[in-house]
Parts: sequence; structure tokens; C-alpha cells
Amino acid sequence: MISLKKFIFVFLILIFAAQASTAQKEKIVFAISPMASPVSTLSSYSDFISYLSEKTGTKIILKQRRKYSEINSLLETGKAQFALTCTGAFLDGKYKFGLELLAVPVIDGRTSYNSYIIVNKKSKIENFSQLPGKVFAFTDPLSLTGRLYPLSLLNTMGVKQEEFFRKTFYTSSHEKSIKSVAKGLADGAAVDSLIFKNMMRMGNPAIENVRIIKISPPYGIPPVVVSPVTEKSTRELMLTVLLKMPDDPAGKEILKKLHIDRFVLPNPAFYNTAAKMRKATLSP
Repeated sequence: MISLKKFIFVFLILIFAAQASTAQKEKIVFAISPMASPVSTLSSYSDFISYLSEKTGTKIILKQRRKYSEINSLLETGKAQFALTCTGAFLDGKYKFGLELLAVPVIDGRTSYNSYIIVNKKSKIENFSQLPGKVFAFTDPLSLTGRLYPLSLLNTMGVKQEEFFRKTFYTSSHEKSIKSVAKGLADGAAVDSLIFKNMMRMGNPAIENVRIIKISPPYGIPPVVVSPVTEKSTRELMLTVLLKMPDDPAGKEILKKLHIDRFVLPNPAFYNTAAKMRKATLSP
């Protein structure tokens, strides 16, 4: 027979395990792709994450990673339930493991953004075709505005990046790409228009040292996505909170700080142009 002490010990262990399991389930991981620097992201989104925690009644944990593919890995395995991610990363995740749209931010009245090809302000380069033999900064292998768009330009010219550029490198964020060009570490870069405008709004000195030489067509804006393994009730709760933010004074203030007008229901058609460009660019 089992002793009373042993029974109590086993009973307490089971209670602890059940509590730990419940606590784990009550946590939601919201990842944010490294479109800006980690410091800028934490500064900008800490209040947003706290607001989501309060309104959902669930502890929300912000996670960042250096690469978009690492964010997608979290979403694929369910280690992150939601993410605000780059359009290119969303499309990659959609095709590889069924990553889904949850909500779309409206910024300055638009649900689209652009890629800016930039050079140093002192450079004599006036257009993309003048960049052969130069050093070019990409943001991330999955980035639509920071890599796929300039690759699509090279495709239309019938050349490969290793034939066109003398050297390329990845910066891991649009903010760093802009600073790389400003400091002369790269002759050119492709960057997210939203990050560029935000740095301009904040008076970042790097913006004063770069110049835009080409603007891409509009593409669907970086969305909030949801892991395919996230429970339906959790999805619905998060979506409801996001959509109602403009109706709540605290939510409205946080949106204002993020320079987001509001979140709206996703329309897959927003991303058709980006999907077509991605397919044409990555096809063998």
C-alpha cells in the first residue's frame, strides 16, 4: 500500500503540473518581425502588447528574432500564436505551412506600402541601372521590400544579383539598411517605405544622408498573422480586440503612437500583386 506521505506528495505534484499546464495555456506569444531594430520594436510595441494582455485577460509575451524565417518557425510549430510580420514572410509561411492572415493595419489611409531603392545623398547614382559593380544591402532573405523587389528588377534586366552587384549583404532590419547607406557601408539598399517614413518622422539623422531613386508599385501592407495551430477561440478573441481598438480611448492612443489608423479584416486580394511578383522572382 502507498503511504499517506507518498500519496500527498504525488497529489501535490499532480496539482502543480496541472497548474503549470493551465498557466502555460493562458500565455499567448505575439512575435514581431525585425523590420526595425530590436530596440525600436520593443520601445514602439511594449504598450501595444500590454494593452492586448489587458483586453484579452491573458498574459501576452512579445518575442523577437533576428530573421524572418525564425519568426515563421515559431508560428509553424505553435510556439508563437500571432505575429506582426513582413509581407514576404507571410507569403512564404502561407505557401510552406498554411500561415493565415488575421488582421491588416491601415496606415495613412492605406493598406499598402512600397519598397524604396535608396543611395547615399552624396552619390551621383540616379537610377537602379547605375548600380552594377556596387555594394548593395538586403534586409532579409524573405523580405518583400528589402530583397524580393530589387531581385525582380534584376529579373526584368535579365541579370543575376551576383553578376550585377560587386557585393551584397543582409542587415536584418530596414533601419540598419538605411543606416548602412547613410554611413557609406553600402552604395544602395532596398527598404520598407513605412520604416523609412517613421524614421523621417522621428528625425533620425540617417534619413538626411540618403536619397530615394526608385519606388516600387504598392504591395499589401505587413499584416498580423496567426499560426494555423492557434485555437479558434483565441483567434477570435485577438481579432475582436484589434478591431475594437479605435473605439477605446486607450486603444486609440496606442494606435496613434504606432501611426496606425486602425486594424481591418483581411482581404486576400490585398496581397495578389506581391504574390505574383514573388512567384515570378523566385521561379527557376
